[in-house]
Amino acid sequence: MKYNKEAFTFVEMIGALFICSLLFVFLVPNMVRQYSNLNKIEKELEMKEILYEEICSHYKDHTFTVTRGDYYISVDEKSARIEDEHTGEKISYS
Repeated sequence: MKYNKEAFTFVEMIGALFICSLLFVFLVPNMVRQYSNLNKIEKELEMKEILYEEICSHYKDHTFTVTRGDYYISVDEKSARIEDEHTGEKISYS
């Protein structure tokens, strides 16, 4: 007798649902965490870029303080600091 299989069995459907639920349980929260990490790193990179641009534009000045957009930038002889005035994030170099 020949067995014709034209549809999925109940056990196969339950197995597929289990695998899909595992993917959603582990994959989606990990993607959300990665997005927040990328967002934080992107913000830091933007702040470093603005600090570098200001240092390059004031290359003759060894000490200066500037406000650029939402950022407060201060550079001394041996240190540089940028601070976001809205969020309070700071990056400093000594």
